[in-house]
Amino acid sequence: MKQFSWKVLFPILILSLALGLCKKPDSELGSGDKKDSSLSAVVVFSVGESRISHFDGTEEKAQLGATVKTGDTIKTGDKGKVDLQFTNGSSIRVSPSTTLDFAKLAMNTDGAVDTQVSLVSGKVFANVNKAKKEDNFSVITPTAIAGVRGTSFIVENDAKTNKAKVKVVDGSVAMAPRVPALDKLSDQEISENADFQKLRNSVIAAEVVLEKGQETSITSNNKKLDSNIETLDLSKAVQSVEAEKMVVKSAGVTKSEEQELNTIVTVDEKTATELVELNKSGSTEENASKVAEIEKKRKAIEEELASKQEVQKKKFETSLADKPKDFKNKKDIVSYYERIEKIVLTNGKFEVGAIINQENNMMIVHTEQGIKKINLDTVEEVVYDYQTKVKF
Repeated sequence: MKQFSWKVLFPILILSLALGLCKKPDSELGSGDKKDSSLSAVVVFSVGESRISHFDGTEEKAQLGATVKTGDTIKTGDKGKVDLQFTNGSSIRVSPSTTLDFAKLAMNTDGAVDTQVSLVSGKVFANVNKAKKEDNFSVITPTAIAGVRGTSFIVENDAKTNKAKVKVVDGSVAMAPRVPALDKLSDQEISENADFQKLRNSVIAAEVVLEKGQETSITSNNKKLDSNIETLDLSKAVQSVEAEKMVVKSAGVTKSEEQELNTIVTVDEKTATELVELNKSGSTEENASKVAEIEKKRKAIEEELASKQEVQKKKFETSLADKPKDFKNKKDIVSYYERIEKIVLTNGKFEVGAIINQENNMMIVHTEQGIKKINLDTVEEVVYDYQTKVKF
């Protein structure tokens, strides 16, 4: 297991805040850099009902052109989905029934971008673009922190079980448990106290680095990790961190998850700027005809982006047959496609696999032997959801 130096890990860990702190502005996040310039992320795609709660107490619909800054929160509805694009080109998709706090969006004096989002509950898909090696992108959960260096990954957090899970589709992610009490201490304060150092070292030792195709999860009992350093039982805290073993294993990434990552909408800088301006104008314009004109323009961009996403979706679906994954057995097929079918043929034989497409009177089926094309005229019956009827 690769170990990172504390100088690298600690600045990330002090920002893995408790839920009540994640919505505070930079000055309360322990950044200590008054020269940081606040940045924003723009909504470039949105479906369903989702809301943005701004730090100043105002709210708005998470529609195209809406922006979020440090301290803001996005909440998606049961059928809501929001794509956001950051200044450096990184992008995320906020899944349905998700609450995401924007802990920090800033650029320092050297031009490095620092992006930290807090996943309170739900699921987030991320495509990270690290324009500079000094750029930081991290996802905070109540139990862990995931710091990345140019990658595609998925983070889930179950608020009921306090369990966080990270899957890496490409690149690498460093994941470590969080200790709320350490969030409030400076590096110097920790270095001057032997007990704090011991606790810090236990966090470093617990860190794991996930590579492409790997995942891990962590469930923490935060009651043992009191956020008040004065009342924290350091011995029990160390034991709690050491008990939080994160097992690295092959990532069970599904087709739908890969598709979500592949269809996250991105736009060029000009379009992003236009979306923001349209959103601002639409919210302040009092003339009804002008508002209608603005909405018409925004609708046109929305349709263009939806069309772009559909093209990406079809491209991904085509790749399933053109560059098929190698499955060892039917159980692997079910794990990826989350279903499997039995195709009964007119000659009495049958094929078992996931139907991924139909074209030119041919059924494209992904079996454990690879991709098979079956003429629809030779199909007697298709047994859907076959995985519910047979054990593999």
